[in-house]
Parts: sequence; C-alpha cells; structure tokens
Amino acid sequence: MAIRMKEWGMLRAPSPSVQIPVQGVMGWGEVAQSLGGGISSVVLGSAELTKEKEQVTATGELADFSRQLYEIADDVRTRLSGHGAQDWEYAWEQMSAPRFSEAVAQLPPNARPAGRLLAEEFSRRAALQAFRDREVQQLDKARANWQQRVDAAVQAGDATSAECWLESGAGVFLPQTQLEQERRRVRSRAGMSRWLRGLEEHPLKMLAELADARGDSLPQEEEDRRRLLSAVLRSRQAARSALVQRMEARLADGEAYDEAELELARRADILSERQLAEAKHSPRSLTQNELCVWNRRVDETPSDSSEREELQMDILTAPVLSSQRQKLLKRLALSSRVEVEDRLALSRGLWQMYSNGQFGCPGDELALQRLVQLQETGLPLLAEGGAEAAAGWMEQVSRGGIHWVCFSDNNK
Repeated sequence: MAIRMKEWGMLRAPSPSVQIPVQGVMGWGEVAQSLGGGISSVVLGSAELTKEKEQVTATGELADFSRQLYEIADDVRTRLSGHGAQDWEYAWEQMSAPRFSEAVAQLPPNARPAGRLLAEEFSRRAALQAFRDREVQQLDKARANWQQRVDAAVQAGDATSAECWLESGAGVFLPQTQLEQERRRVRSRAGMSRWLRGLEEHPLKMLAELADARGDSLPQEEEDRRRLLSAVLRSRQAARSALVQRMEARLADGEAYDEAELELARRADILSERQLAEAKHSPRSLTQNELCVWNRRVDETPSDSSEREELQMDILTAPVLSSQRQKLLKRLALSSRVEVEDRLALSRGLWQMYSNGQFGCPGDELALQRLVQLQETGLPLLAEGGAEAAAGWMEQVSRGGIHWVCFSDNNK
C-alpha cells in the first residue's frame, strides 16, 4: 500500500519555519527624510548643546529635568500609538510642546534657555524614535496577519490558498529566494492537515484512500510523512476496534453485517481478503473437529491485544452459525481473565491426552466429542478456581482415561 514508511523512503530534513525580516522593508533613512525638515535634520551629539548642558547641570536640576522629559515623551508616544495621525511631526508637536514648555518653566530662570534647547533636541529625537517604533509595530502586525492567513490555510488543508498567501508576501515578509522552498513546505503541511482531518472525521474512508494514495497527494516533507504515518497507525487500530464492536453488536442482534462497510475496511487494510471472503459465505455448523481446533486457538492465543483482536475478527467473519460464533467470542473473553501459561498448560494437556488415545481413537467422533466437552469444562474451571484446581481436575481426567487401539487396513 502507499502509506508505508519503507515505500516512502527517507527525505531531507524539514526546513525551519518562515523567518520574515523587517530589515530592507523600509529604510530608516528614508523614514527620517519623510518627516520633514524638523526631524530629518536631527544632529546627534551637537557641539552647540555642550554649553547649555553644562549650565543646566550646574544648577543641579539636570537629573530631575531629564526624568520629566522621558516621562513626557513616553506618555505622548503611548497616546499617539493608536492615533493614526497622518502628519506625525505635527501631531507630536501639538501634544508634546505644551508639556515640554511646562517642564522648562519649572527650571530656575538662569537655566531655562539651556533647558529649552535641551527639550527641543530631546523632543526631536523622541519623535523620530517613536515614529520608527510605530512603523515597526505596523509592519509586525501586517506580518503577523499575513502569517496567520498562511497558517489558517495550512490547517484547513487548503494548499492552493496557502500558496497564494505565501506568494503575496514574497519580497516583503519572505525573501524571494526562499519562496520555492517555503511553497514545498506549505504544500506538504497542508496535505498532511487534510489527511489528518479526514482520519478524524471519516477514518475508514480516509484509510482506504490513503492505502491507494501515490505521489503528490502525500506529504513531501519527511517530518510530515512521519507524523501522518503515526496517525494512520493509531487511526487504523481505533477503526479496527470500532468495527469489531459494531460487528459484535450486529451479531448479537441477529443482523447481517454491512457489506459496503466490510469492503471499505478491506481497502483500509483492516480486514484481510480471506476475512472478507469468509464473511460473505453462507454460515454453517462447525464439525466436532473444527470446534476442537477453534477452542484450542482461543485457549492458546497470546495475551497481546493485537493478536487477540485478530482472532476476534476471524471469529466474527467465519462462515459459521451465529450461535457458535457468539459462543467462541464468549470463550475468548473468558480466556483473557486467565494467565496465558495456565491456558497453554490446560489446552496442550488435554490435546496430549486426546492424541494418546485416552478419549478414544484420535479422529473418531466420540473421542472428539469428549475433547470438546473437556475443553468447555476446563477453561471455566481454570478461570474460576485457578491453576491449582485445574491441575487437580486434569489429574482426575488423566486417571480416568482409556487408551484405545486403532485398526486400519494396514493392520490386516
């Protein structure tokens, strides 16, 4: 089938998640120029301010004055963050100038000229920084919105929409050189999401489709394929258990199985070809020899859940009378309460006595009937009384047995 690791092979490791650079989207030099002459002409570390700084420092007011300037700038920045002003320089000036003037007025008279120059320079720098921060926030928001669109399409399993959104951000949020690599990754993840959603909503149908899937319909990235394979294994086990329960319920109610469902289960690798064919046959009564074999198989089946479920499905699909299938299913349920070693000892001990002729000539109908009777007595005794009670019972059966001599044409 297509959905097998050995057929998929090993692909390259998946690429890292999309990294969307802000650098290069908008040059900050151009941003400064766009603000007009007032802010774009900021001179960092202007020599002309040295004297004024010294004057303010000399008054002992520089620390408090600087704190006020930072507080004013932070408050104005916060208020303008959601303002959406078209003329940023004008809006900043209108909102900050009165408050900076108030701070300057609180300085001693001899320090006010220098303080006014410091406030003007500080305001220019703070305005430019606030404008830059707002632009970055807007870019981050646009980038986040774009990424959400891509991710939403991927989660929905819509590879076409995911690729369209990816391409819309190429050269802006995604380097053009990475577009093809990200397109493959997005297509693979979207395909995986579609399969995973289908496995949750319609497990049998999707498992059947996956069994026939080839090429581009399967995820191309190795990690996506591994995740899908893991989901398929879990889904197949759950779907098998659910199918067994539905079939048991129909059997108990005397209803026929849903043939279309069984066909779908075969395509999904939940039923084998043999099981499907036998389920379609007309039921018949088991012979004594067949019943002995079924009982042995039930009693000696391993405790592994998958093997027991396989036997359960074999019983359900066997072309046998419904009453006999129900009896075998009850025996299988009873056997799960007994340690496998004890079941094996009981079953093989009875079979050994039968093979040695202690119940009559092996193959004879009476000997087979005796074996069936002992099988149907022994397991319930083991389940209820334990290994010690079963061992004592086996000893009694062994002492009471009769060895038979079998004749055939070869003995003449």
